[in-house]
Amino acid sequence: MKEKIPEKINKEEKRLMIIDASEKLFFEKNYEDTTMTEIAKNAGIAKGTLYLYFSSKKDLYFSVVVRGLKLIEDLIRKNIKTCHTGIEKVVMMGKSYVEFYKEYPGYYNLIVNYESQKAHLNPEDPLVRLSYEKSEMIFDYLSKSIIEGIKDKTIRKDVDPQKLAMVLWTQTTGMVQQVKLREILYKKWSNTTPETILDYYIELTKKTLQNNES
Repeated sequence: MKEKIPEKINKEEKRLMIIDASEKLFFEKNYEDTTMTEIAKNAGIAKGTLYLYFSSKKDLYFSVVVRGLKLIEDLIRKNIKTCHTGIEKVVMMGKSYVEFYKEYPGYYNLIVNYESQKAHLNPEDPLVRLSYEKSEMIFDYLSKSIIEGIKDKTIRKDVDPQKLAMVLWTQTTGMVQQVKLREILYKKWSNTTPETILDYYIELTKKTLQNNES
């Protein structure tokens, strides 16, 4: 196969173009149904050249997952700049995740798949390690925001910041997944939209965490 990528393109640009091609196919067909042959064809390169940059489809998968995790991180960083208290930051992180789910469904679906198998992945793999680091960074934002909220008295003081961060992480990702899966049923049962349910969940979480003693 004759390669379509311009000869003058540098190695890093070619690597990014291969990731772009993979991402497009993963979003359109899903990861499992995409082959390395299709990726090479979509990238305009020979299959042999593809393997000079990525040793497996899994490496490409994690390259796209890391992009998605970076998008969440950037979204959170941008949104919490408008917040002044710990509880505002915690609530904004939940809203940011919902925003990510709505605005970037392709990345969202890949990350859900990644989260479901994360416990069985090899942490020594460089790309897996990078994805872990991105997830840990987001979790760290959440933990620190809870601690800040306890200190500024906007979050009740009888909570364990680390445990609460884990509960909120699990609840929020689980809520989004369930709303996505049961969207038709919820509309049938109560004519309720996914957005309404998620907004109600975030507001309820805020009320549960609020310090009412101050």
